[in-house]
Amino acid sequence: MTLVAQDIEQKIKAHITEQFMYDKPEVIINDDLQLVEQGIIDSVGIFQMIGFLEETFGIVFNPDEILLENFETIKAISDFVKAKFS
Repeated sequence: MTLVAQDIEQKIKAHITEQFMYDKPEVIINDDLQLVEQGIIDSVGIFQMIGFLEETFGIVFNPDEILLENFETIKAISDFVKAKFS
């Protein structure tokens, strides 16, 4: 699967908007939005996000990769996914 970095970011952004921000219309989503700190994604949401990323991008998370820092922002999530393809 060949994905452009922009495609990865768009898919992640769309998923977060649909699944986690439906009740937060006042929040402006950007690549540096603090997802956990702002209460957009919680611990359950992180595991839901992992399932989405594994299914959508065909990657597998190792237990030692499930770190808060990999889910803090859209950019962090996107960078993690891109690194899995390197």
